[in-house]
Amino acid sequence: MIIVECYTDEFLVKSMGFPRRQIKHEGGKGKVMEIVKKKDMTVGIIDEDPYSDQPSDLENYIEKDARSTVKLLIRKDDDSKRLIQISPYLEHWLLDRARQNRIAPKDFGLPNDPKEMHSIPHVKRDRNFHNFLNELIKADDEIDTLKKWIWRLVK
Repeated sequence: MIIVECYTDEFLVKSMGFPRRQIKHEGGKGKVMEIVKKKDMTVGIIDEDPYSDQPSDLENYIEKDARSTVKLLIRKDDDSKRLIQISPYLEHWLLDRARQNRIAPKDFGLPNDPKEMHSIPHVKRDRNFHNFLNELIKADDEIDTLKKWIWRLVK
């Protein structure tokens, strides 16, 4: 099971090829972490949220692997419980990955501002966002790493 914080996370994971039935949307980092704690063989995808208070349970996780802006965390007392942490926030991360791969959101009719991107209503129905994500998924090494981490955990 893949537990995500928001609809944009859900759409990203689905766009990477994971079936909808394996993805569960929860509202916020704390709720994602609660589900991961209770269920075996579950991975949660969370934002780092560096300027926000962090759930105390995050202290029970250690870094298993990392790339420049994503980390794979495992629970100290149960390594079947894992988190993937995106830094700093999903929309910032997507725009950073696009820049790294010379993909211009404006070419897809999308904003270059993470707050504006976060405000796109119904991202899963937005054809421009869908095309942007597909291009990014094809090009980006970090998204490929994210995909590999998830596949290993939910086979």
